[in-house]
Amino acid sequence: MLHKSLPSALLQEDANALAARLRRGELTSEKLTATTLAAIEDTNSTINAYTFVDVAGALAAARASDRRRREGRPLSKLDGLTIAVKDNIDVAAMPTSNGLGYHDDIPTPDADAPVVARLRSAGLVILGKLNMHEIALGATNDNPHWGRCENPLRVGYTPGGSSGGSAAAVAAGLCALALGTDTMGSVRIPASYCGVSGLKPGRNQVNAAGVTRLCRQLDTVGPLARSSRDLRDLWPMLRGNEVTETTEPLTECNMPAPSLASIRWGLIDRCDEVGADQEIAFFFRNFTESLPGAIKARRDFSIVDFSTVRRAGLLLCEAEANVTFVSELRAQPDLFSPELRRLLQWGAERTAPDLVRAMDIVEQAGSWLKLQLEDVDFLLTPTTLQTAFPFADKVPVNQANLTSCVNMAGLAAASIPLGVADDGLPFGLQIIARAGDEERLLSTCVALEEWIHSNVALVTV
Repeated sequence: MLHKSLPSALLQEDANALAARLRRGELTSEKLTATTLAAIEDTNSTINAYTFVDVAGALAAARASDRRRREGRPLSKLDGLTIAVKDNIDVAAMPTSNGLGYHDDIPTPDADAPVVARLRSAGLVILGKLNMHEIALGATNDNPHWGRCENPLRVGYTPGGSSGGSAAAVAAGLCALALGTDTMGSVRIPASYCGVSGLKPGRNQVNAAGVTRLCRQLDTVGPLARSSRDLRDLWPMLRGNEVTETTEPLTECNMPAPSLASIRWGLIDRCDEVGADQEIAFFFRNFTESLPGAIKARRDFSIVDFSTVRRAGLLLCEAEANVTFVSELRAQPDLFSPELRRLLQWGAERTAPDLVRAMDIVEQAGSWLKLQLEDVDFLLTPTTLQTAFPFADKVPVNQANLTSCVNMAGLAAASIPLGVADDGLPFGLQIIARAGDEERLLSTCVALEEWIHSNVALVTV
């Protein structure tokens, strides 16, 4: 029987606080895991973040973690904490549906994706698989096969996508940490809508083997958590590409949070001109005017034709998905919703010149964004141009305007909570950095998050 004796507030603590409880002996991994499983059992029918939960496997892993801790040999700082995985990333003996309409014949891999294997080797307890937008091609997580994943902050509203289940589970306290994937903003958009933190690593910084491909040029695996410091501590356990995978040891992030006053910021200028809601534009302007920094260089994003850039990125995804899912499309077309089949058919019918033009647009957009990092340390923008919206509303076409170019450039970016709109829903701050600079990025996010918490009244005036 699952334990229900600990207060639900415990599950809202970040991973760092929970890890400290484990170290002090105030909590066991088994009790934390059992309490989390009980919360999933109680609330998943409403939120619908999980598509599969491995109760027995999670409890066994938690007991093993407790034994290691008693013997003084934990595998990492986060040993014994819970994590869940988006359903396009392979976990041994757990189904990988990719959000498609399987019934009893869901493919079940024999081996973990390398990124999941690294988490196991760090002692994390894998709870199960998380809901996602169908084949990760969309940003609402309104899944026609597995059901909508609800925003835990307001039922009836999107959590964002395609990693909506990952953000919703973290925000609801149904796991301490989560893995998602990000092709044009699919980690950062849900982080913004659900009020949590998310990281999109730079290109080739995380091994993507065992992850179902949407667009190899744009795809990245990324984590979500309840704080930047959790992302900072998790990052060394994820880092490693196909070359370093077998040799790079698990380490801890020892980089201290920097002084914000020493940082050279690049700032989007007039984010209202690229479609930001009035409240977000107002809050972002006050925030950047108040923020300490050595340099604040304004960057004009209004010159970018985001509509053309977005369509080019989507075409590459649609075209490549036809290759990735060719067997399923031929043998089991009913796995795909009519809307998804329409999108894939559109991609399949484009000509070679169409694809070349799309690749050119994507590369040009990426090159432009890289130029905006010249002479600065980080770029700051809002993550999304709006807060979460009802499923009943029309999807804003500009959802991914400020996130997609980051993938096109192969850069790293994080989203952390920035503010709350008058409707009570959160929105995020996007911090963009060079690929390979993730540790410094996350240490800076820790400092930014602390500054935001300490200066809420200042930036909301």
